[in-house]
Amino acid sequence: MGSFIRWTLLLLLSAAGVWGYFFLDAAGVFLTLEPKVAGTCKAVTGVVGVEDLTIDPETKIAYLSGYDRRAAFAGGAVRGAIWAYDLNTAEAQPVDLTAAGVPEAFRPHGLSLYTSADGHKTLFVINHGNDRQAVEIFDVDGAKLTHRRTVTGAALFSPNDLVGVGPDSFFVTNDHANAPGWRRTAEDYLRTRETTVQYFDGQKFATALTGLGGSNGINVSADGRSLYVAAGSEHTVYVFDRDPDTNSLVQRSTVHLPGYVDNIEVLANGDLLVGLHSKIFEFLG
Repeated sequence: MGSFIRWTLLLLLSAAGVWGYFFLDAAGVFLTLEPKVAGTCKAVTGVVGVEDLTIDPETKIAYLSGYDRRAAFAGGAVRGAIWAYDLNTAEAQPVDLTAAGVPEAFRPHGLSLYTSADGHKTLFVINHGNDRQAVEIFDVDGAKLTHRRTVTGAALFSPNDLVGVGPDSFFVTNDHANAPGWRRTAEDYLRTRETTVQYFDGQKFATALTGLGGSNGINVSADGRSLYVAAGSEHTVYVFDRDPDTNSLVQRSTVHLPGYVDNIEVLANGDLLVGLHSKIFEFLG
């Protein structure tokens, strides 16, 4: 019996060591990064806690969402904002487009700009305010945002990012499948593939994708026929063929990247800009 117990403990310790190594490797602990600068950077002041941004390819206006998350974590009554930043002007300053206070409780996260065939523009924004999960829909009129609609529902379990595909329709990612507690901790550390992508058709939600590891950033190509989904804990961007008429999705390919995959922005030439957290413990710190 004593020999059996010793071998069992040895196997368990070995398994824990193997898991630990691969977990630390996935977290980027053994990764060496060399800073590189592809261009000239300029600090933009007057914004705080920016989580996502998108750029209107026609007007060159960048829309940024965020709020002071450290103050929110500390229990403060924090209201976020959507800022506009004019990339056409060298001395531009960010402008709060939601200063009027609609919606009143506003903690914005992922956002997406949709332009219809007739040129009408809609801004979709995830909102974690008021202790609930929602998507706020704004009509864009020049430099003005007009709040049109709030979408809620059980499908918005842990929304992170979204992409508009119609005036009232969108895909949205849930970055966790479990509520805070031991099951969510296990989901994170074991890198299980439990998260989903939901589709809202303007009236109801339907599950579009399942079995993703930490679904995060999401976007579509200019013609709407390719859907890109970041599976953060898988270090992967999934590429799907999308039928714009039925919204059916067929996986085309996967792109593996050296880090936890976050937001995705599609450039004018079709290339992707992808945010990566290469060293996850430094990010959490």
